[in-house]
Amino acid sequence: MKKISLVLLSAIWVLSACSSDATTETTEEAVSKTETNVVDEKSKSYNMSSMEYSIPESWNEEVSGENLKYYYPEDGMLMVSHDEIDGTISDDVTRASFIDGVTSSFDSFDLISESEIAVAGTTAYQYNFDIVLSNEEYKTSLITFDHYDGINSLMMATVSNSEKDYSSEFENILSSIEFTDEANKEVEEKAVEESIGNQIVLGEPIELGEYTLTIQKYSLGIDYEGNNALIVEYDWVNNSEDSTSPFMTFMLKGFQDDVETDDVIMVEGVDLGIGQKEVRPGGLIEGAQSTVGISDITKPLELELDELFSFNGTPYIAEIDLSTLE
Repeated sequence: MKKISLVLLSAIWVLSACSSDATTETTEEAVSKTETNVVDEKSKSYNMSSMEYSIPESWNEEVSGENLKYYYPEDGMLMVSHDEIDGTISDDVTRASFIDGVTSSFDSFDLISESEIAVAGTTAYQYNFDIVLSNEEYKTSLITFDHYDGINSLMMATVSNSEKDYSSEFENILSSIEFTDEANKEVEEKAVEESIGNQIVLGEPIELGEYTLTIQKYSLGIDYEGNNALIVEYDWVNNSEDSTSPFMTFMLKGFQDDVETDDVIMVEGVDLGIGQKEVRPGGLIEGAQSTVGISDITKPLELELDELFSFNGTPYIAEIDLSTLE
């Protein structure tokens, strides 16, 4: 999150330019960085990172980079930016870190409200602040949402003692946002990836927190009550600094017809003891086994793998055709 914080910090300090006599002009070099065209006599459209949006034509424009722009109405400032991040702004921890980076740049602030909204069909987060910066008070609204490999942010600030109110203009700007076909395609692909989770591939290592798990083989078995079971054979490496057992670090679930299958107990030929051995840091266990229940042997089974103690992770998924197993 350091990169985002630095970009927003530079934007926030530019608030000192918010005044009624701001007269920034756009240079040819600046225009070349961000595509602009006149929509009508009241607004212009802009394109940043495949996001199109419209700004009132009377707002003075300053281009500070390909992915960072400022617009100055009287007694106000609008910042539009795109930044690459690891993860997603919809993650609570990532978003909290992002907001901490923003507010740390203020002399003081009061969080007035926070809410989840939609911008062009995309989930976004809105924060309204009263802030003090360089002994000047501002009313500030920040909108942020995922876009491509990062986030887009729009921050509207107005001098508190000004008679100007740009809330309607800001709403119009947000309503004007559209994503190009290329951007929409990537957003849709990302949504599909998130919905189906990461894929389990036999023989390929999977990083689960501080541990590496590699599923090597699937086979069928029967427990002592005669119930069908999927046997999962795996290798496991302890990359942490503490000793632990493989079975204490992950969980496997089975689903058929979107319903979790029942547990199985004492599956014939399965030795769960291998995965229950204590492993020191750097240690490797091979040929460990785990089991998952099967409700209907004639139907495919969806196998779900996740960290045992995980609240925000995306599980790994495998669609298994049971008819191909022995």
